[in-house]
Amino acid sequence: MRGRRTCLCIHTESVSGTTVRYFEPNEIRAFRSPGALHPRVEVVDEYVILSAVIKRAFPLSNPNLYVSILDGAGKEQGVLRTTHGLDAESMAIFNEQLDRRYFTPHISRIDGLRSEAGMWRFDVQTQRGATRFYVRNWRDSAHETTPGRWQIMSVDGARFEILKLEDLDVKSLRLMDQLL
Repeated sequence: MRGRRTCLCIHTESVSGTTVRYFEPNEIRAFRSPGALHPRVEVVDEYVILSAVIKRAFPLSNPNLYVSILDGAGKEQGVLRTTHGLDAESMAIFNEQLDRRYFTPHISRIDGLRSEAGMWRFDVQTQRGATRFYVRNWRDSAHETTPGRWQIMSVDGARFEILKLEDLDVKSLRLMDQLL
């Protein structure tokens, strides 16, 4: 029998005494609501989450696996095992929401680095152009997530990333030596 299913198999697992519901891509549909910040997400043939919040469980290591879907109150409704296999509209909506939440400019060059009032001022080039940000305490604000890959948090909460330290130009590497 093809077409819409009348009954969905509910996949759940117990984690630390909490039951987690897992969704397959064919069980989820996302829709845009005019003027709404968050999309509507339908659990096919069951219910609709009117103001869904979409978050990654593993944003760096597995960005397309285990995507949490929460309702507007922040209660997790379930976890989408993978975004691969979503219909085109749902995939576009999920990607838009995840890109907005996890946007991290990639630093391609460091034009300037200096200590100012107890903070480090970075003047950098990213895929979105030149920008300046400040880091208060390097050891607390920067983490090497994998060898040569650095995640940096600015004082205003923005994230920046150096994908491969060794790919930076000589001047950028020399400036980074001040911190490493």
